Amino acid sequence: MKRIICIIIILVSSNLSYAENGVYFVDADSLLNNSEYGKKIVNKLKKINSNNLSDIEKDEKELKKIEDEINKIKNIITEEELNKKISDLKDKIIIYRKKKDTKFKEYNDFKNKELNEFFVKITPFIEKFMEINSIQIILEKKNILIANSKYDKTDSLIQFLNKNIKND
Repeated sequence: MKRIICIIIILVSSNLSYAENGVYFVDADSLLNNSEYGKKIVNKLKKINSNNLSDIEKDEKELKKIEDEINKIKNIITEEELNKKISDLKDKIIIYRKKKDTKFKEYNDFKNKELNEFFVKITPFIEKFMEINSIQIILEKKNILIANSKYDKTDSLIQFLNKNIKND
């Protein structure tokens, strides 16, 4: 009986020590938002998105202005002229929607491309970080149900990336 208890204790302690030495997690969103290289990408994406939104708002205001003008003169002009103006407005709305959809798609494509490039670029640095710190596995924080915060390597990885990617 004592032998079985000793074997169980040895197995449990060896599993705990293995987990202690090699499995950690990081927050990928934090890597993107808080590393210097990631901040450049985030700022570029915010600027593009802001420009797109201002263009869309400008077009919306123009359409609203045309609609208001039609409402003001609808009782004054002939039905034929009114229908023509309404038809023109509908055409402009269709063009606006296509432009808006195109901008949205182009932005999402660009965003995905930039994020993929970010992770491709930082992967060798993460591998070097893992080697230096004797880490076997790094998991994404959002895929973990619960973990002790002492296994979170996000901040130290961000510092490592900032130090090494600057010189790259």
